[in-house]
Amino acid sequence: MKFIFFSIISLFILSSCQANETSEEDNTNGSSVESTEENTNNEISEETTSNEQPDTNESSEESTEENKNSKNEEEGKKSTNESNDNMSGQNATSFDIHSDEVQQALFSSSSVEGENLTFSQDVITQGMSRTEVEERYGTYDLIYPGGGVPAVIYGNLGVIYSDSRPFIPSKDPGDENTNPDENNVEDVLFYAGLPYNEVVEALGEPDVDVYETEGGPVGGVQRMEYVIEDKETSTVKGVFALHDNESDEKIVDLMTVDEVPDDADEATAQKPGESENIDTEEEERITIFINGYIDALMEYFNNGDEKVLGYSNEGSPNYEKISSNKASGNYRNHETYELNINNITPAGGSAYEVTVSREYSHATSSGRSITEVKYSIVNTPQGFKIYNFQELSNSSVE
Repeated sequence: MKFIFFSIISLFILSSCQANETSEEDNTNGSSVESTEENTNNEISEETTSNEQPDTNESSEESTEENKNSKNEEEGKKSTNESNDNMSGQNATSFDIHSDEVQQALFSSSSVEGENLTFSQDVITQGMSRTEVEERYGTYDLIYPGGGVPAVIYGNLGVIYSDSRPFIPSKDPGDENTNPDENNVEDVLFYAGLPYNEVVEALGEPDVDVYETEGGPVGGVQRMEYVIEDKETSTVKGVFALHDNESDEKIVDLMTVDEVPDDADEATAQKPGESENIDTEEEERITIFINGYIDALMEYFNNGDEKVLGYSNEGSPNYEKISSNKASGNYRNHETYELNINNITPAGGSAYEVTVSREYSHATSSGRSITEVKYSIVNTPQGFKIYNFQELSNSSVE
């Protein structure tokens, strides 16, 4: 019993001492406790921040990933749109030769009029710059040499630019630096790029089947002809050029449209004595025409001004000869010192033979020379045109 009572007393005393110690700690170390609580709170705050941070980072990563995906989608859409635009541009320059609309444009006689394109359409039109064309339809597919004036091919359209120098192989690098903003479309032709059989299936048998040109620097060129319109004194023809590919398959290329006087082929065959005399007024007009032609020919050889090409119908022997001479580069620095028209003789119908003597020099002439040339010219609805020429003599000036 005493033991139990003593134990109770001892427990009471021990509890009282612990209470006093706690009270002292509270009084003397209050700041420590507060600091501990603050630290505890800070720890909790840091833990909270630490615990929340991964969520924030995860959210940020998700946001970044979403932005990345969004950017990729935008870039993908942009790329797709650009691809679609390019495809759309390429499709715009594609003209199906089996289409009735295309065939009507091909066989339109209005294409021989100066204000119209050879192949009229709304995709590439006169006056457009090369920059405009290639921004809309991309860079060209190939360069077709044609009759000395290269045609720049976009799909089924062959474009003749005002300055053809960038498309002609040249030793002068400056020729390639012409301003594309100022190089404008002058004409557009149809380019088939199809096998002969497929073109014939679409257009029918040609009026003049495949033949090769003879003589001159462009002999051996394959052509076939369709009659577009048979007029009273002339015939409008659609003339396709062809070539043989590596498999010896005939491929149809560009189509030009020419109005050829019915008596043009006879002009060189008739004898001067069989024709009537020429009147003074007509003789004066021909003299002015020939003088203008010689001046334009010098400009063509010296700086590429293509005005002289308008003095001949494209596809005529004269047109192709002077085009080839220009492309050869042998006639640079061309100069005419004296020009005399020796004779103008009617050759039947609207055709004439004009004999000219000329003193000239150029880059490969070894000084001055005198040449005598006979021109076969025809008076067409578009004015005088030179159909062909023949050099009768050539000698050096001593």
